Amino acid sequence: RRILQEFGRSATPAQNLVVLVSELGSAPAIARALDRMAHPKVVGTLAGDDTVLVIARNAADARALARELTADLG
Repeated sequence: RRILQEFGRSATPAQNLVVLVSELGSAPAIARALDRMAHPKVVGTLAGDDTVLVIARNAADARALARELTADLG
């Protein structure tokens, strides 16, 4: 949560994906933190410089995950 509060900016669901926008250069650290959490709704992540693509099992999980992540954003 700490890394999301500090560097996360927005989380938007799109089908079974969540597009998580962050500060420049922080996306790999956020993706690693999400992967290490072993969150039951997260299948995996893919990180760029300022965006993390979070893959959920289905659209309902992606919407719930986006709400959860948005609550943790700074």
